[in-house]
This record gives sequence, C-alpha cells and structure tokens, in this order.
Amino acid sequence: MNLVRFIAKRYLFSKNNTNAINIISAISVLIFMVGTAVMIIILSFLNGLEGLVKGMDDSFDPDIKIEAKYAKTFNGDSLILQLKDIQGIKQISKTLEDNVVVRYGDAQEIAKIKGVDASFKTVTNVDTFIVYGDYKLEKDGIQFAVFGSAIASSININLESIQTKATLFVPKKGVEYNQLNPDASLNMQYVIPSGVVVLNEDGDKDLIIASLEIVQALFDVKGRVSGLELQVDPDDLKDIEASIETQLGEKYLVRNRSEQNEAAYKVFKTEKWATFAILTLVVLIAAFNTIGALTMLVLEKKKDIQILQSMGAPVRTIRNIFLQEGMLITWVGIVFGLIVGVGFVWIQKAYGIVPLEGSFVEYFPVRLNPMDLVGVVFVISLLGFLASIYPSYKAGDNT
Repeated sequence: MNLVRFIAKRYLFSKNNTNAINIISAISVLIFMVGTAVMIIILSFLNGLEGLVKGMDDSFDPDIKIEAKYAKTFNGDSLILQLKDIQGIKQISKTLEDNVVVRYGDAQEIAKIKGVDASFKTVTNVDTFIVYGDYKLEKDGIQFAVFGSAIASSININLESIQTKATLFVPKKGVEYNQLNPDASLNMQYVIPSGVVVLNEDGDKDLIIASLEIVQALFDVKGRVSGLELQVDPDDLKDIEASIETQLGEKYLVRNRSEQNEAAYKVFKTEKWATFAILTLVVLIAAFNTIGALTMLVLEKKKDIQILQSMGAPVRTIRNIFLQEGMLITWVGIVFGLIVGVGFVWIQKAYGIVPLEGSFVEYFPVRLNPMDLVGVVFVISLLGFLASIYPSYKAGDNT
C-alpha cells in the first residue's frame, strides 16, 4: 500500500487524536457533505423547473415559426404556396398577433390577441392547456375566445355567464379620435369567453386567442397575417428549416422552437450558474474549517513528522501525507453528500415530498443532470484541495 495514503488514512479520525481534532474533522466532513448535497438538490430543482417550462413551451410553440423581418403583416396564402414543395412540412397555421384593449363588465385591460385558424390546434396542442371551459373559437356564427389565466383573473372572466361578452377594440387607422363619439374612432369586435388557458408566467399573462377572421377584421387587415406556424417532421427539422430559409430569402425570419424561447432559456441558464457560483462561494468560506482541522493535526503530529524525517522521508512526502488527509476529508464528505443529494432527489421524484403551491403541478419537479454531478464533485474537490495546501506546507516547514 502507498505509504502516504496509508498514514493519511490512519490519521483520519484516529483514536489517538484529541477530541477537538476529531470534532473539527467531523465538522469538515459535514461541511463538504452538506455542500455537495445542497448543490445537487438545488441544481436538480432548477433543472426540473426548466424542464417543466420548456416542456410547456415545446407543446404550445410550433416546430417552426415564420415572420416578416421588415413588415408587420404579410400575405399568408402566397407564402404557403412557396412552401408547398418542401418535404417534411405536416401542417401550417396562419396567425395574426397584436395588442388590443379588452373590456369585460366594468374591467378593462390591454392584452395581446392572437388570431388563429383551425390548424392552430393541431400545430400547437393548445387545447391540452385549457384548465377551465373549452377550446372553442366559433360556433354557429357566434365568436368565442380563450383567455390566459392572468388576464382572465384580472378582468374577472365568468365562463358560466355566456350572456356577458368581452369587447375587443383598437383605434381605426387614419381616423382622428372623436371626443364626442369615441366609438366612432374604434374598431370593435365582441367575443364570448369559452375557456381559460394556463401556460408559463410570461406566455399567458395577457394572452387572448380568437379566430383569425375576427382579428383580421378588428385590425382591418383582411387576408394578411403576422406569422406562419409550422408542424414538421422532427427528424428532419434542421434540414426543413434550412430549406425554408433558402426558399423565402432574407425578408423572412425563420425560427425553430428553441430559438423562439431563446431569451427565456438564457435566463434559466444564468440563474442556474449564478446559484451554482453562490453555493460554491458559501462552501469555500465554510471550507476554511478544514484548514483549522489540518493545522491542529499538524501540531499534534509534530513528533511523528520528526520521526519520519529521521527515517529519511523527504519534505515532499510529509506534505503529501497532510494534503491527502485533507482530500480524504473532502472525498468522504463528497461521497456522503452524493448519497444524501441523489437520494433526496429520487425520493422527491418518486413521492413528491416538497409541494409546489399555486401551480398546476402538485409537486416540485426535479431532474438530475449527470454533468451537474460531475461539476459539483469537481468543484468540491477543488475547494478541498485548496483548503489543504496551506496546512500541508506548514507540515513541511516543521521538519
């Protein structure tokens, strides 16, 4: 057996150590254990929340979205003709998005309205996000609309009161505001609320979904759309996206699902690494306890150090003994931390012991990422190594 490792193992919680050193060593192990476990648990919670939001976005957002770069609207039918020869496109939905003022009863709010055609339900699976009511936009000539959960709450939408219509209005183009008759300056449409949709916090806070025809009439842009949303063969997504960009040229912006939510995903990544950095700093500060434990051990083993020196042990060997002692403390803490952290994540995933209040999911989602485990082990090991350097050099100086 390697002499350095053998001596380091004998020093770890040796019965001959003073009680104070044993206690400080145990505290050092506990610090690394708790630090490892907490980092794994928190990163797993962040991964779970990211996966939850991403999963919702993936279900609601189309595979590919096409918008004009230099215009607000364009002729959707003519653009669809340009796409008909591209293999792999399963479904195309025409949409029109803009801001609108909605009035319901005595409440009034600014909202984002999205006019959609019949294909939108297939392209986005929007009906799976309806938590109250139904996904219904038109029936027997009557116009309906689906409201996002936040705005539905803000204006007190009542799905049981089918007699109360929501009024949608925007200023008429090229018409000056008439103070004596304000309605003459506005385009208006009336819809009956049919359902409430829940997406992520930003996705549904001011969203209203109505039929494409009524939104085109509201904004006086008959036959025009602001976007095309495509369902495509997922196996050929990149090739289809490239073919669309080649076919349409520079005038149109073509984005896949991840590009549509790029800003949101960047926020999640930033929060995750910021949290990781803060936890690392906390563990680094706590790891100074290891310096104290090893320094006291060096003082206690001063006689052993002199014996080793007299037997011809070089300074480097003596330093390595205490360096490995510090790493043993670190690795024992890491192993127990991995057991606690991974075990807690498994229990949360299997039994949901931590609830998520105020959400449509009952428990906090968690997801272990193998690269996170590698990162945590590497960082904690590095902190333990740094905390062990000074005492090990002090041991060499005692020779």
